[in-house]
Amino acid sequence: MLSLALLGFAGVASSASATFHLVKIREVSSGTGTADSSYVETQNYFDFQNFLSGGASLVRCNATCTSPATFSPFTDVANGHSQATVLFADSGIAAGSKDFNVDLNLDAIQAGGAVCYVSEPGFNDCVSWGNFSANSTLMTNYGTTAGTPGPALSSGMALRRSIAPGCPTLLEASDDTNNSATDFSVTAPNPRKNSVASVEMPCAPSGGGGTPPPPPSSTPTNNTKKKKKCKKHKHRSAQTSKKKKCKKHK
Repeated sequence: MLSLALLGFAGVASSASATFHLVKIREVSSGTGTADSSYVETQNYFDFQNFLSGGASLVRCNATCTSPATFSPFTDVANGHSQATVLFADSGIAAGSKDFNVDLNLDAIQAGGAVCYVSEPGFNDCVSWGNFSANSTLMTNYGTTAGTPGPALSSGMALRRSIAPGCPTLLEASDDTNNSATDFSVTAPNPRKNSVASVEMPCAPSGGGGTPPPPPSSTPTNNTKKKKKCKKHKHRSAQTSKKKKCKKHK
Protein backbone atom coordinates (compact mmCIF):
# COMPACT_ATOMS: atom_id res chain seq x y z
CA MET A 1 0.00 0.00 0.00
CA LEU A 2 2.83 2.38 0.87
CA SER A 3 4.54 1.81 -2.47
CA LEU A 4 1.27 2.52 -4.30
CA ALA A 5 0.81 5.71 -2.29
CA LEU A 6 4.32 6.87 -3.11
CA LEU A 7 3.76 6.09 -6.78
CA GLY A 8 0.58 8.12 -6.75
CA PHE A 9 2.33 11.04 -5.07
CA ALA A 10 5.11 10.95 -7.65
CA GLY A 11 2.52 11.08 -10.41
CA VAL A 12 0.86 14.14 -8.85
CA ALA A 13 4.20 15.89 -8.40
CA SER A 14 5.14 15.21 -12.01
CA SER A 15 1.80 16.51 -13.26
CA ALA A 16 2.09 19.62 -11.12
CA SER A 17 5.46 20.46 -12.66
CA ALA A 18 4.31 19.62 -16.19
CA THR A 19 3.26 23.03 -17.46
CA PHE A 20 4.41 26.01 -19.55
CA HIS A 21 5.50 28.80 -17.20
CA LEU A 22 9.20 28.17 -16.45
CA VAL A 23 10.08 29.79 -19.76
CA LYS A 24 11.91 32.95 -20.89
CA ILE A 25 12.10 34.86 -24.17
CA ARG A 26 15.54 33.99 -25.55
CA GLU A 27 15.62 35.73 -28.95
CA VAL A 28 13.58 38.16 -31.03
CA SER A 29 14.16 39.37 -34.59
CA SER A 30 12.37 41.59 -37.07
CA GLY A 31 13.61 39.31 -39.86
CA THR A 32 15.98 39.40 -42.76
CA GLY A 33 14.39 42.29 -44.60
CA THR A 34 12.03 40.13 -46.60
CA ALA A 35 8.33 40.31 -45.79
CA ASP A 36 6.97 38.33 -42.83
CA SER A 37 10.30 36.89 -41.63
CA SER A 38 10.23 38.04 -38.00
CA TYR A 39 10.19 35.61 -35.09
CA VAL A 40 10.22 35.16 -31.30
CA GLU A 41 12.03 32.27 -29.67
CA THR A 42 11.28 31.11 -26.12
CA GLN A 43 13.38 28.73 -24.05
CA ASN A 44 12.65 26.52 -21.04
CA TYR A 45 14.79 26.72 -17.94
CA PHE A 46 13.15 23.66 -16.35
CA ASP A 47 11.81 20.31 -17.50
CA PHE A 48 8.18 19.51 -18.44
CA GLN A 49 7.39 22.94 -19.92
CA ASN A 50 5.85 21.75 -23.19
CA PHE A 51 2.15 21.94 -22.30
CA LEU A 52 1.40 25.23 -24.06
CA SER A 53 -2.24 24.24 -24.54
CA GLY A 54 -2.72 25.04 -20.85
CA GLY A 55 -2.97 28.74 -21.71
CA ALA A 56 0.29 30.11 -23.10
CA SER A 57 0.01 33.19 -25.31
CA LEU A 58 2.26 35.69 -27.08
CA VAL A 59 1.66 39.46 -27.01
CA ARG A 60 3.00 42.06 -29.46
CA CYS A 61 3.08 45.78 -28.55
CA ASN A 62 4.00 48.86 -30.53
CA ALA A 63 6.04 51.65 -28.89
CA THR A 64 3.14 52.78 -26.68
CA CYS A 65 1.44 49.37 -26.40
CA THR A 66 -1.84 50.71 -27.75
CA SER A 67 -4.12 47.88 -28.87
CA PRO A 68 -1.66 45.03 -28.15
CA ALA A 69 -2.09 41.94 -30.32
CA THR A 70 -2.49 38.63 -28.46
CA PHE A 71 -1.76 35.30 -30.16
CA SER A 72 -3.25 32.05 -28.79
CA PRO A 73 -4.05 29.25 -28.32
CA PHE A 74 -1.07 27.03 -28.99
CA THR A 75 -0.83 23.26 -28.99
CA ASP A 76 1.64 21.28 -26.91
CA VAL A 77 5.13 20.72 -28.27
CA ALA A 78 7.05 17.45 -28.10
CA ASN A 79 10.20 18.56 -26.30
CA GLY A 80 9.64 19.94 -22.81
CA HIS A 81 13.16 19.44 -21.47
CA SER A 82 15.15 22.21 -19.84
CA GLN A 83 16.86 24.40 -22.48
CA ALA A 84 14.45 23.32 -25.25
CA THR A 85 13.19 26.16 -27.44
CA VAL A 86 9.94 27.01 -29.22
CA LEU A 87 9.90 29.17 -32.35
CA PHE A 88 6.95 31.48 -33.10
CA ALA A 89 7.43 32.93 -36.58
CA ASP A 90 5.79 34.83 -39.42
CA SER A 91 4.45 33.23 -42.59
CA GLY A 92 7.62 34.10 -44.52
CA ILE A 93 9.54 31.47 -42.56
CA ALA A 94 9.02 27.94 -43.88
CA ALA A 95 6.60 25.75 -41.91
CA GLY A 96 9.27 23.11 -41.36
CA SER A 97 11.58 25.65 -39.72
CA LYS A 98 9.17 26.87 -37.00
CA ASP A 99 6.75 25.53 -34.44
CA PHE A 100 3.91 28.06 -34.76
CA ASN A 101 2.82 30.50 -37.44
CA VAL A 102 2.24 33.89 -35.81
CA ASP A 103 1.53 37.16 -37.63
CA LEU A 104 4.13 39.16 -35.69
CA ASN A 105 5.10 41.83 -38.26
CA LEU A 106 7.96 43.03 -36.06
CA ASP A 107 9.51 44.71 -39.10
CA ALA A 108 6.75 47.32 -38.80
CA ILE A 109 7.83 48.22 -35.23
CA GLN A 110 11.62 48.03 -35.51
CA ALA A 111 12.00 51.50 -33.99
CA GLY A 112 10.23 50.53 -30.79
CA GLY A 113 8.02 47.80 -29.38
CA ALA A 114 7.77 44.85 -27.03
CA VAL A 115 6.90 41.17 -27.00
CA CYS A 116 5.65 39.21 -23.99
CA TYR A 117 5.37 35.50 -23.35
CA VAL A 118 2.33 35.16 -21.10
CA SER A 119 1.90 31.99 -19.05
CA GLU A 120 0.90 32.15 -15.39
CA PRO A 121 0.81 35.03 -12.85
CA GLY A 122 4.31 35.82 -11.61
CA PHE A 123 6.04 34.12 -14.56
CA ASN A 124 5.21 36.31 -17.56
CA ASP A 125 8.26 37.58 -19.45
CA CYS A 126 8.67 40.63 -21.72
CA VAL A 127 11.40 42.20 -23.83
CA SER A 128 11.30 45.73 -25.26
CA TRP A 129 13.49 47.65 -27.69
CA GLY A 130 14.09 51.08 -29.22
CA ASN A 131 11.72 53.86 -28.13
CA PHE A 132 9.25 51.65 -26.25
CA SER A 133 7.63 53.67 -23.44
CA ALA A 134 4.78 51.61 -21.96
CA ASN A 135 6.19 49.65 -19.06
CA SER A 136 3.22 50.72 -16.96
CA THR A 137 0.91 48.97 -19.44
CA LEU A 138 2.99 45.79 -19.26
CA MET A 139 2.82 45.87 -15.48
CA THR A 140 -0.93 46.50 -15.44
CA ASN A 141 -1.79 43.85 -18.03
CA TYR A 142 0.85 41.18 -17.43
CA GLY A 143 2.35 41.86 -14.01
CA THR A 144 5.89 42.43 -15.26
CA THR A 145 8.12 45.06 -16.81
CA ALA A 146 10.71 45.08 -19.57
CA GLY A 147 12.77 47.83 -17.91
CA THR A 148 15.00 49.97 -20.09
CA PRO A 149 14.52 48.97 -23.73
CA GLY A 150 17.28 47.19 -25.62
CA PRO A 151 18.62 48.48 -28.96
CA ALA A 152 16.13 49.03 -31.78
CA LEU A 153 15.58 46.07 -34.08
CA SER A 154 17.26 46.03 -37.48
CA SER A 155 16.92 43.78 -40.51
CA GLY A 156 19.24 40.80 -40.50
CA MET A 157 19.95 41.08 -36.76
CA ALA A 158 18.37 39.82 -33.54
CA LEU A 159 18.19 40.60 -29.83
CA ARG A 160 19.31 37.62 -27.75
CA ARG A 161 19.16 37.11 -24.01
CA SER A 162 22.54 36.66 -22.35
CA ILE A 163 23.01 33.59 -20.14
CA ALA A 164 26.38 34.77 -18.82
CA PRO A 165 25.26 35.31 -15.17
CA GLY A 166 25.48 32.20 -13.00
CA CYS A 167 26.34 29.24 -15.21
CA PRO A 168 27.34 30.83 -18.55
CA THR A 169 26.35 27.77 -20.58
CA LEU A 170 22.81 27.35 -19.23
CA LEU A 171 19.64 29.46 -19.25
CA GLU A 172 18.56 30.04 -15.65
CA ALA A 173 15.82 32.08 -13.98
CA SER A 174 18.49 34.45 -12.63
CA ASP A 175 19.42 35.45 -16.20
CA ASP A 176 16.28 37.62 -16.23
CA THR A 177 16.66 41.00 -14.48
CA ASN A 178 13.50 42.50 -16.06
CA ASN A 179 15.72 45.03 -17.80
CA SER A 180 15.96 44.52 -21.56
CA ALA A 181 19.02 46.74 -21.98
CA THR A 182 20.89 44.55 -19.51
CA ASP A 183 19.54 41.16 -20.53
CA PHE A 184 19.59 41.45 -24.33
CA SER A 185 22.18 42.40 -26.91
CA VAL A 186 22.37 42.61 -30.72
CA THR A 187 23.61 39.47 -32.46
CA ALA A 188 23.23 37.44 -35.64
CA PRO A 189 19.91 35.57 -35.83
CA ASN A 190 19.95 31.94 -34.73
CA PRO A 191 16.33 30.74 -34.52
CA ARG A 192 15.83 27.20 -33.23
CA LYS A 193 12.61 25.21 -33.34
CA ASN A 194 11.53 22.76 -30.69
CA SER A 195 12.85 19.62 -32.40
CA VAL A 196 16.39 20.97 -32.73
CA ALA A 197 18.71 19.72 -29.98
CA SER A 198 19.78 22.35 -27.48
CA VAL A 199 23.46 23.25 -27.15
CA GLU A 200 23.24 24.67 -23.63
CA MET A 201 24.53 22.45 -20.84
CA PRO A 202 25.07 22.56 -17.06
CA CYS A 203 28.39 23.80 -15.73
CA ALA A 204 30.77 21.26 -14.22
CA PRO A 205 30.61 21.04 -10.40
CA SER A 206 33.14 23.25 -8.65
CA GLY A 207 35.57 22.00 -6.01
CA GLY A 208 36.24 18.42 -7.00
CA GLY A 209 38.96 16.73 -4.98
CA GLY A 210 39.74 19.64 -2.66
CA THR A 211 43.20 20.89 -1.77
CA PRO A 212 45.91 18.51 -2.93
CA PRO A 213 48.35 17.23 -0.27
CA PRO A 214 51.74 18.96 0.00
CA PRO A 215 54.69 17.33 -1.76
CA PRO A 216 56.71 14.91 0.35
CA SER A 217 59.39 16.56 2.48
CA SER A 218 63.06 15.83 1.83
CA THR A 219 63.80 16.02 5.57
CA PRO A 220 63.93 12.59 7.25
CA THR A 221 61.30 11.93 9.88
CA ASN A 222 61.10 9.53 12.80
CA ASN A 223 59.17 7.19 10.56
CA THR A 224 62.09 6.79 8.19
CA LYS A 225 63.11 3.20 8.01
CA LYS A 226 66.46 2.34 9.48
CA LYS A 227 68.97 1.46 6.87
CA LYS A 228 71.59 -1.18 7.10
CA LYS A 229 75.16 -0.44 6.35
CA CYS A 230 77.18 -3.49 5.65
CA LYS A 231 80.88 -4.03 5.77
CA LYS A 232 82.65 -6.91 4.24
CA HIS A 233 85.08 -8.79 6.46
CA LYS A 234 87.57 -11.34 5.27
CA HIS A 235 88.47 -14.36 7.40
CA ARG A 236 92.10 -15.36 7.56
CA SER A 237 91.32 -18.84 6.25
CA ALA A 238 91.66 -18.94 2.51
CA GLN A 239 89.07 -21.68 2.36
CA THR A 240 86.39 -19.68 4.15
CA SER A 241 83.91 -17.82 1.96
CA LYS A 242 83.50 -14.07 2.31
CA LYS A 243 80.66 -13.15 4.62
CA LYS A 244 78.82 -9.98 5.41
CA LYS A 245 78.42 -8.67 8.87
CA CYS A 246 75.93 -5.79 9.17
CA LYS A 247 75.48 -3.21 11.83
CA LYS A 248 72.38 -1.03 12.23
CA HIS A 249 72.85 2.69 11.99
CA LYS A 250 70.34 5.35 12.81
